[in-house]
Amino acid sequence: MRVTHKTDYALKTLLDLAINRSNGVVQVADIARRQDIPVKFLEQILLILKRAGFVASKRGQKGGYYLAMEPSRITLAAVVRLTEGFLSPITCV
Repeated sequence: MRVTHKTDYALKTLLDLAINRSNGVVQVADIARRQDIPVKFLEQILLILKRAGFVASKRGQKGGYYLAMEPSRITLAAVVRLTEGFLSPITCV
């Protein structure tokens, strides 16, 4: 299955937040650097993930993002549906 950059980056972002969960809040610039994601695009993706309840944010100088749910509750299918829309199977002719 091929996915868009948006889905790829959303998955990388969630993985990065899960790996760095013990560090608390993670700054956007750190995620962007580690995962090689353009900062502006990452900010858009984080807003989508936040609206969906996957991540939460903390404002301020030491602010950033963190997972809003247990990593084990986040599924690949849920992230793909969020970023790609519902995928329906097609039949071959």
